[in-house]
Amino acid sequence: MFNRKIVKSAVLLLAGLVLAGNVAAKEMKIAFVDVQAVAAQIPQSAAMQETIKNEFAKRIEAVGKLEKDINFNIEKLRRDGPTMSEKQQEELKTALTNQRQQYEQLARPLDEEIRNRQAEERNKVLALIKAAIDVVAEREKFDMVLNSGAAVYAKPEYDISEAVVAQASKAK
Repeated sequence: MFNRKIVKSAVLLLAGLVLAGNVAAKEMKIAFVDVQAVAAQIPQSAAMQETIKNEFAKRIEAVGKLEKDINFNIEKLRRDGPTMSEKQQEELKTALTNQRQQYEQLARPLDEEIRNRQAEERNKVLALIKAAIDVVAEREKFDMVLNSGAAVYAKPEYDISEAVVAQASKAK
């Protein structure tokens, strides 16, 4: 009899806790966004690419011309080397060595500068996307927005990527 009262009390207490937990729990509204797809679709990304291309165009062209000259001289040495005098071969090899050194002096710093500049611009674009996500999430009253890579599974109707693209495209 005593055990039966304890069991009844425990069951009632447990049922009360479950019901109270359900009443107190708030339903969360969650969405996800594919940040990489958004970055690829917004016009600011294309503008960033164009800006960087224009900013470094002359230097890229100079490095490209030097690369062509090096390849030409390598091919010339390979093709005409057997018929050239030793002096001509040495002069061509010296010219190639100088061109390769010049190429290294130009190409590596240029590559580093381009990567740094792309990182700067990418950070600006990501900040713009983050601001657009915040606006969309606030407007549609989402409690949480995840990056699409963080969700193992999500229904397509919870994808707000298109809304974020539209919002980010409005920004300057």
